[in-house]
Amino acid sequence: MEDAEMARRQAIEDEDRKDKGAREMRAAESILSAYLESPIGLVNQPTEDTVLSITKIVTVLAFEQSFLLNGELRQRVAEICHFLDLASVGDVGEYSPAEVGFLARSETRMLLGAWARGEELPDSIEGWGEIRRSRAEIEVRWQQKLRDAGLRVAIPPLSIY
Repeated sequence: MEDAEMARRQAIEDEDRKDKGAREMRAAESILSAYLESPIGLVNQPTEDTVLSITKIVTVLAFEQSFLLNGELRQRVAEICHFLDLASVGDVGEYSPAEVGFLARSETRMLLGAWARGEELPDSIEGWGEIRRSRAEIEVRWQQKLRDAGLRVAIPPLSIY
């Protein structure tokens, strides 16, 4: 009887793992699709259209990253989402919203491609690595903007995602 119970529990755990893996794959597909469905033109796209595309992409990334089982990948996608969110208000250092969107798309494709192939996640692409290294400075400026606007909210640390 104990063997039957153990087999039943194992089958439930196997099914749960399979379901989570399938959900993770759907999340990755949704993330990649978000960039296709909300294009960001590097040139000749009105800023309003760029911000709208970024906002749509952020909505998908913010939700779907929660279903990525790989902790490092989830953290990197959450970071991409964070910078895109800041870019929608034009505050990612010297980079325009279109540049941040373009670099985010390239970084995301690189990361999800490596993950799908079972490879280690690579270092960031040129440009995105600079943004990542400037995160503390970017966040300090953004936090100051919030205080200057009379707001008391704080940017949560990315480690909570």
